[in-house]
Amino acid sequence: MLAYLFGNSYIDRLPNHDGYHLVAVDDTVGAGYRRPRHTVVIVVDGLSRTFAEAFTSTRRLRSEGQCRVMQVGPITVSRPVYAVLSTGLEQDRTGCRNNDETSPLRAQSIWQVARRQGLEVNGVSAVPWWRQLFTDGFIQYEVIPTIDDPFARAKIGDLTLVHPLYVDEAGHQHGAASPEYASAAQRANDAIMTFVDRFDLTQDLVVLTADHGHMSYGGHGATQREISEVITCYAGRGVARRAELGNMDSLSFAPSLAVLMGIPFPRHMRALEDDLDVIFDIADTSVLPADYVADRRAAVERFRTKNRDELGRWLGDGAPTWTSFYAKYARAQRVRLISGLAVLAVALGISFRQRRLGWRKSVEFAVWAGLTIGATLAVYALLRGSLDFTSINARLEFLRAGLGVSAAIAVVAAVSHRLVLSDYDRLVEDELTLIGLTAFTIVLHPIVYGWPLGFPLPGPGLLFFPFFAPMFLVMHATLGAVLCGAYFVTMRHKPSA
Repeated sequence: MLAYLFGNSYIDRLPNHDGYHLVAVDDTVGAGYRRPRHTVVIVVDGLSRTFAEAFTSTRRLRSEGQCRVMQVGPITVSRPVYAVLSTGLEQDRTGCRNNDETSPLRAQSIWQVARRQGLEVNGVSAVPWWRQLFTDGFIQYEVIPTIDDPFARAKIGDLTLVHPLYVDEAGHQHGAASPEYASAAQRANDAIMTFVDRFDLTQDLVVLTADHGHMSYGGHGATQREISEVITCYAGRGVARRAELGNMDSLSFAPSLAVLMGIPFPRHMRALEDDLDVIFDIADTSVLPADYVADRRAAVERFRTKNRDELGRWLGDGAPTWTSFYAKYARAQRVRLISGLAVLAVALGISFRQRRLGWRKSVEFAVWAGLTIGATLAVYALLRGSLDFTSINARLEFLRAGLGVSAAIAVVAAVSHRLVLSDYDRLVEDELTLIGLTAFTIVLHPIVYGWPLGFPLPGPGLLFFPFFAPMFLVMHATLGAVLCGAYFVTMRHKPSA
């Protein structure tokens, strides 16, 4: 029951679309800049950097503008990255942490900004997720079957989102090293080349990016370079031509669109310790009106000042930076974690004392339990590639691997215990102690990191822990029940002295 409650609820406990520590700054843009006739944003879902760099469409956009390697953030899952690309706010603070939560996001997006400026904003995708995140961000948003061509179905407005999904599906089903993935990527490349021909890059703006890549064996979610780095290209009106492959952070994506389109910045975008200066390398400031560039630079400084003031108010003393703010909350998490582990250590000590194990047997339990846990994690990582969100890929595969590995290692550990220590009563007690230890750590996770998951995000392993630990607990609880049942049957039929 505990495993079901905490494991099954975790996907719902991950997000909080109200966000965390949002800093709102109102922005206006003065007259004097003529925006592109059409702005098109192409987000090829699941497109790996290595494929994007080889695209003829990418090379074309780069020859008429520039391309950059973009870091997409710590949770390389689609809906959370859509939120980052749209708002300029990191996953820790958007509160968007999974693909399942369908409620609107509180943080403002570039799509909503454009609508409030009276622009026609359209979208086409195989999923409704962009519209769900930003319900008032689109005049028209068409959801089409994955096999359909979103480029042919796109209705071009002032700002248009085109979101093909078939590359991502090929990655999940076959992996990025497969011919199926290469074929899907080539399909996207050909479609982009034809699509770009519809636009006049002296008047229009075309932007190409991705939300994440794919591992060679399929999957994404954590911070591996293959999935956390994508190619982002800009070409057309207002874009500076740069031959070299630059760098940028995904937090600067929405702000860069705002400057190139001549509309206000999203009001909650990250400022201070930011990458916002890259905007003025993406934009061709030599041809943009000088007053407009000065106005946009001043707006960036207003955002930074407001963020600094808010951080100063929240922190009270010390350096008003996001780094120090994150560190403050991370320290509080560490204190709760250390305190919880200390309680666990005391509880284990009391258990050992009641069982009259002594130092030697206590150490033997620690070694046995440590090897059992370590072997389970090692075998799972060997099979699935990592101990983080990337290893999940498809949920059914994840459940099979997690439950199967936990069960197999549990049986091996029990047999090894019986053969080496030759004490069935102790095996039962040690198994029950391991079950209690696991249950305690599962309960400890939301105490430390929040229910729903709070701010800041834990690292990839601890982010993944509540998915895996309940399966470990279920398998060991099942084994414990079997051992206890066999113990009582044996005792019942044991002849009296």
